[in-house]
Amino acid sequence: MARELVAGIFDAESHWRDENLARLPAIRDKERERIVLAMDELMFPFCGSGDTLLTRFAMEDAYKAYLASIGFSFRHLVWKGEEASANLFQSIAVEPEHDERYRAFDALSPFSVVPYTHEVIAKYGYASEVPGLETVKRVNSKIYSTRLTGDLLGESFGHPVYSAEELSVLGHSLLAEHGSVLIKDPYGVSGKGNMLLQSKASLERVASYIRKQEGEGKTTAFVIEPYLDVECDFSCQFDIMRDGSFQLIGMQKTLNRQFAYLGSESMDAEGQRAIERAGYFDVLRQAADRLYKDGYYGPVCIDSMMLKDGTLVPIVEINARKSMGFINHRLDQVLETHGKKGFFTFRSVGFKERFDYEWWLDELKRDDILYPNRQGNGILPLSSATLFAGAAEAGTAAPVGRSLQKGRLYMTVIADHLPERERYLERMRLGFESKGGKWYS
Repeated sequence: MARELVAGIFDAESHWRDENLARLPAIRDKERERIVLAMDELMFPFCGSGDTLLTRFAMEDAYKAYLASIGFSFRHLVWKGEEASANLFQSIAVEPEHDERYRAFDALSPFSVVPYTHEVIAKYGYASEVPGLETVKRVNSKIYSTRLTGDLLGESFGHPVYSAEELSVLGHSLLAEHGSVLIKDPYGVSGKGNMLLQSKASLERVASYIRKQEGEGKTTAFVIEPYLDVECDFSCQFDIMRDGSFQLIGMQKTLNRQFAYLGSESMDAEGQRAIERAGYFDVLRQAADRLYKDGYYGPVCIDSMMLKDGTLVPIVEINARKSMGFINHRLDQVLETHGKKGFFTFRSVGFKERFDYEWWLDELKRDDILYPNRQGNGILPLSSATLFAGAAEAGTAAPVGRSLQKGRLYMTVIADHLPERERYLERMRLGFESKGGKWYS
């Protein structure tokens, strides 16, 4: 079996986005950016026997030992060059020498195709076939998914706009009809690059902000749509094979709040049958055919939703890459061997100083929170580097002027019912806060 090097970045959209595109108003969060860099550790479920995960930052040894004990055994490499660029593939590609550690693999398995992915494949002679970068950029744009929806269904809630004036005119029309509108950056993701507007004044402020950028030579491209009354969000994961065939991977129910992703769990058979009766999979297969015709093949996650009036919206946006849904599916494949499945989620946390991860795992086990506990349930931590990405070295307090160091804990919660899931999360919160930390909801 071919040995794969599993690697990638979770901020692909920032590398697909043309720097000459106008932006929506936003505040830069450097702590969040560093945490996103550490999210590559979440790819461990993609590793099969003999595969190796490459991450930017070290993973705690105690954490890797814990994962191995519950069925996730993998080899691990850490980037060891100078401070890597935001795109780890770029750092690997431009290194003057070959890194002998990477020569041992037959193929590269990227989370997404970004600049320098092809260069890394060529440099190490990997037998990996991935679509062209320009194709990947095009099909991941929300403008592409909006147009595709119109082509397949005859109409789309979204409307591409290409100037501040067009944004203003169409925005006023949608506000008058629906009361609120949503503006989407073509490469916005999980709470970034989306703006909800509920007044003419706020619309004009945004249009003025865009107009100023146009005066500086920026190009405008957004999607604007009415703010829809959503009953539930869900997603479908599938692969488009090299010959164009469609391979369904799984379905995920998705928890979102304020346009930000909060969690996923595998959809049950009854839920899948319900959307199948509504013609959902027929639309997805048509979308896959179009993606392949336009030059794309590989993993796809399509976000979808059901409105409160019963309207099915099969394509909200297209993520032509792996996704959190893919990760949760792979987690559940392992948990299923024990008759279990999990709820994939995360919490932002704060703590006074970096703590010992092995000690923390032992404490979770003593408190009967760590999976598998006496009931065979509990919380399975999915990250160590994201937890400490914003922290100083062990034993060092937070920087002067800041009371807490910030991190993010990814986890899957295994429980027999919702109240039990909430009890585990509440007990973990209380444990953090009893030590002077903070558990952000």
